[in-house]
Amino acid sequence: MMGQSILTAANTWLSALFLNRIYGADFGTGMLCLCAVWAVFAVSELADSMFYSSMIRMDSKVEMQMRMELVEKGAHLSLIRYEDAQIRNRLKRAQDCMEQGWLSDLSLSVFNILSEILKVAGTLFVLAGFSPVLAGVSLLSVLPYLIVRMVRGKEFYELKKYQTGSERRRKYLYRLFGDKRAVKELRIFRIEEYMEQKLYETRDRMNDQLWKWKRRDFRSLFACELFCKSGYVCSIAIAVFLLLEQKLDFGMLAASLTAFSTFQTAAKYFLINLGRIPECRAFVKDYYDFMDLEEETRGREAWNSDFGEIQVRELCFSYPGAKKPALDHVSFRIKRGETVAVVGENGSGKSTLVKLLAGLYQAESGSIFFGTQDIRELDLDDFYRHISIVSQDFIKYELSVRENIAVSDWREMGNTDKIRRTLEAVGLGELASEGGLEEMLGTEFGGRELSVGQWQRAAIARGLFKHSSLIILDEPTAALDPVMETEVFHMFLEMAREKTAVIISHRIGICREADKIIVMKDGRAVEVGDHEELMEKRGEYYRMYMLQAVSISFTKSGYTF
Repeated sequence: MMGQSILTAANTWLSALFLNRIYGADFGTGMLCLCAVWAVFAVSELADSMFYSSMIRMDSKVEMQMRMELVEKGAHLSLIRYEDAQIRNRLKRAQDCMEQGWLSDLSLSVFNILSEILKVAGTLFVLAGFSPVLAGVSLLSVLPYLIVRMVRGKEFYELKKYQTGSERRRKYLYRLFGDKRAVKELRIFRIEEYMEQKLYETRDRMNDQLWKWKRRDFRSLFACELFCKSGYVCSIAIAVFLLLEQKLDFGMLAASLTAFSTFQTAAKYFLINLGRIPECRAFVKDYYDFMDLEEETRGREAWNSDFGEIQVRELCFSYPGAKKPALDHVSFRIKRGETVAVVGENGSGKSTLVKLLAGLYQAESGSIFFGTQDIRELDLDDFYRHISIVSQDFIKYELSVRENIAVSDWREMGNTDKIRRTLEAVGLGELASEGGLEEMLGTEFGGRELSVGQWQRAAIARGLFKHSSLIILDEPTAALDPVMETEVFHMFLEMAREKTAVIISHRIGICREADKIIVMKDGRAVEVGDHEELMEKRGEYYRMYMLQAVSISFTKSGYTF
């Protein structure tokens, strides 16, 4: 960078010498000066190329590392944080920092400033040598670029921050048209046009806001250019005046105007980059603000799968922004090896309870003990190695049959016999016999498509395949008909023998086979007992059971609701 300053000053001096020699008819020396000017220019460009090439390589490595750290940070945040829209907005801004290259822009601005500062200083020094007035005019002519860039940069950051929620909404609406399940419903209800209109409204509103900013930015930069050009015209007048006053010769006149133009160009980009630093810094700060979020507190105690019982004591939990708690002082016990059914109406707290039992969320108050071990003190990585969960919103892995089942315990991926037994147990034996375990599932990559029920049974098979002491089923049979659900439930009981099993279900009939039933209502465990005990109480469980019995009776009679 010191060399750049010297090269710029040398180029200006050589240009003046060249013009004076040509003007004085000394063509030989003039051509030597011209060759020297070209050589200095070539060296300068080569130095710039080497500098920026090194900078880009280093910047790429740093950005890749930061992307990996962002992924790791997301994995270590408590899942409850993702229930907060503000946290999702902050994640979106952190991702945008990487995707939009704001870190690269910040480092590039810094490097540009470092590379230009000596060039600007050297050229300004040369101008001051010609005339202090020229130096002052040149500096004043480019100063507005710094002010404009700082003001408009701050406005742009505030605009993008304000638009974060709208941008997430726009992407969500856009994804609907690429999701085959969503497209099917859009067509059935004939609401494609309505959703398109919502997408266009969101897009147009954001574009209008951005265009208003761009118009202000364009007008500001246009004013800066006019001011800059006016300064150049003024410099010509000053240089001509100095020539007439014989304070400059012809070569010095040309060189001073060249130096003035060089200074304006270098100083303009120097000040623009300097003005962009607060803007880039604000976007990069979004990344570090997300990285500074408090991570999930994890214990270090290894889980003892040979626990005597699970004790839930006065458990309370609320979602961010919720007006009432999802769980309100819930208490019960589950003995090791028991099959427990958790029932209740929608919104009663069933699924939330499961998330706390699985350590996915942490309770606000109360406790969960596995034997004598508090779940808050457990090493969750070790805990998750010994439990299995099948959720109602399971993932359809567009992978082979083998991978779809064994991915839950990938170290057993080569255990073909176990995979086949598990598939047969859930009624999917044909997947192993017809196309083989290497057949791809799902249409994303040209594989075999399954029905909703088959995908659901594959998810159950995946949960059962994993060797675990505790298995949790969160309404995994919701897409199955009552007959198939009963068959799968009996199959599950057989395969889950000697395991502790917790089943969330909205169908009361299958609870007859459970060792214990926990009835949830308004976030509270209002009843606990087996089927006979709860029927005798004639409480909430009895009411739900009789309502479903009546519903089944009407359905068998030909009536549906």
